[in-house]
Amino acid sequence: MLLRIFLLLTVFLFPETERRVRANDPDFNAQFKYANNFIKTSKYSLVTFVPQNLFEQFQRLANFYFLCLLVLQLIPQISSLTAVTTAVPLAVVLTVTALKDAIDDFQRHRSDSQVNNRRSQVLREGRLMDERWFKVQVGDIVRMENDQFVAADLLLLSTSEPNGLCYIETAELDG
Repeated sequence: MLLRIFLLLTVFLFPETERRVRANDPDFNAQFKYANNFIKTSKYSLVTFVPQNLFEQFQRLANFYFLCLLVLQLIPQISSLTAVTTAVPLAVVLTVTALKDAIDDFQRHRSDSQVNNRRSQVLREGRLMDERWFKVQVGDIVRMENDQFVAADLLLLSTSEPNGLCYIETAELDG
């Protein structure tokens, strides 16, 4: 009984919206504002790296503690030590962590670019055209070949395998 009530509540609280898609009709599909196929796993840009990285680093309790200690050491009436004793180790830790984060994010940018720029064959205006994955849109008909990388959710329409079989390796699923 409780399960039925829960299911009824979820249906009313989270109603599933209907999705409408027309194959090869970009004008019709554009009115629903579906998400694009552009992949972005990187966290920073050149402009946002320093402020966002410092914000993330000072959310760590140890870094925030040493920042507060540094501020207190700047007041001569409170501290007998110089601020250098705390500033230098804190700066070294922040710099090393920022370099590690920058290298990781740079590798994410390269990986994103590689995935977004992979080629696919899309049916446009009655003929197959080479298209980059980030330009594939909802409703596009994509021709896939054996052992080809897939960077989007696709609906299988037909296959060349006997008995309509299709084998998919999900090693690169990201979510």
